[in-house]
Amino acid sequence: MSIQVLDCTLRDGGYINDWRFGRKTIVSILDKLEQANIDIIECGFLTRMVKEKDCSLFNSVSDLESVLPKRERSSMYVAMIAIGEKELHPSELAPYDGKSIQGIRLTFHKKEIQQAMEWAKIIMEKGYQVFMQPVGTVFYSDIELLRLVEKINALRPYAFYIVDTLGSMYRNEVSHRFYLIDENMDPQIRLGFHGHNNMQLAFSNAQVLGKIQTKRTLILDSSVYGMGRGAGNLPTELITQYINKKIQSRYDVTMVMDIYDEYIAAIRKEYEWGYTMPYHIAASHVCHPSYAAYLINKQTLTMKDIEKIIQSIPDEYKVLYDRELIEQLYVQFQSKKIDDSAAVQEITGLIQGRKLLILAPGKTLVSHRQEIKDFIEREHPYVISINFVDIGYPLDACFVSNHKRIDALSREIRSAEGIRLLLTSNIPRLNREGCLYVDYDRYTNPDPVVSDNAGLMLLKLLQASGAREMFLAGFDGFQEQENYYSEELYLPVDIDEIEEKKIRMKKQIKELSRTAKLYFLTPSLYEGEEIYV
Repeated sequence: MSIQVLDCTLRDGGYINDWRFGRKTIVSILDKLEQANIDIIECGFLTRMVKEKDCSLFNSVSDLESVLPKRERSSMYVAMIAIGEKELHPSELAPYDGKSIQGIRLTFHKKEIQQAMEWAKIIMEKGYQVFMQPVGTVFYSDIELLRLVEKINALRPYAFYIVDTLGSMYRNEVSHRFYLIDENMDPQIRLGFHGHNNMQLAFSNAQVLGKIQTKRTLILDSSVYGMGRGAGNLPTELITQYINKKIQSRYDVTMVMDIYDEYIAAIRKEYEWGYTMPYHIAASHVCHPSYAAYLINKQTLTMKDIEKIIQSIPDEYKVLYDRELIEQLYVQFQSKKIDDSAAVQEITGLIQGRKLLILAPGKTLVSHRQEIKDFIEREHPYVISINFVDIGYPLDACFVSNHKRIDALSREIRSAEGIRLLLTSNIPRLNREGCLYVDYDRYTNPDPVVSDNAGLMLLKLLQASGAREMFLAGFDGFQEQENYYSEELYLPVDIDEIEEKKIRMKKQIKELSRTAKLYFLTPSLYEGEEIYV
């Protein structure tokens, strides 16, 4: 078997940093991959969603030409057109002239097969090699796959792929599809494998395929350090070193490492990708990894909770990510309707005639500790913390809406005598006196991005309990750095969502400030002219 490596760092890896590599970096990465003798190099997407010149998104093959190595090239250069992702229509492609890319990778879903065949013909007529890539090959039955192979044989593209979109395929599932395709597809058509690492199987599956005896050329997709959406991809440095040692020495792995040192390591400090338990859960249930990512970013769920929600996703929605659906399933899972009128009445009695101080777990609880303590000593407020207990502050109550946090709080709560627990109805019943349970649904917000933010929920609860004036501390706002005053509280925040969360939170706080005065004792990104400060 002849084996080729296709590096997709600038395309698949671009999902991590919104394809903002920088023009000079793109040029340098392509040049170094060429020097590493990578067989096929994917430059990025051909799409209408081009934002700026510094991205690995291109609106024409002539634009692509400008980033390719100027010296003589031995590698094959390609780009991807993804049907359904603001794609560039093939009629807009300039005919192949030997100066730009040589091939087009065309991805399509099962419902788009006919469109893909029509588009592929147009691309081939323009002189480009075509790589046909059916998204989510695992969802094709043997009969469906054979029918697709028939169409592929009639088309005769450069390559046809097994695409493990969800990173859910074990070696027997990958090899079964390989043999099925290999036995029935035109021997001149190359067979590719694009594996994701949701269950850490990308490298092992690549090795399995590399050992199969066939006269057909095999293409293995990879990216530097596995950079790619969610759990990432097969690492280029691993597969090239493996081929060098086990098959034939032909790749300069040190050049791949240079790419990591100079560019990818810095991106890795800012963004995260790679294997995680939620991505494993998504893959084990053959679901799109973005469902797991959404649930992770909520920061309120245990692994068991995440698995239960993913299990409830209907089969027809598993391969294509549907944000509206996962939002609905999340709310349904959290929803535990109760009659909380007695609890609200009791809270009203607790806070009546007292100033209210609400402590969120921002870093200013440390940097402004003395100012907060001075306020407490002077005003004698009723002090409520949100999802944490700090014995350094004289707490009267702790509000908990986070199932994930309640387990971590159990020890602190047991030792914190005299603290009332205000719990939302999604929290399991605790064997502890003095717990007041309030209805989860009643205090959520209409904005799905911050629907069950604990701070907002508590402010709504206190308003419902008669509060018309509240003092806030530790409401720092989401930042790129660690957001919490204690390392034990740290939860990663998706950088792409930070700015959006800040905007949505500020808007919701503004709405709440219309009916209650809100005073910030510590610096906050949520402060504004509309808010009483």
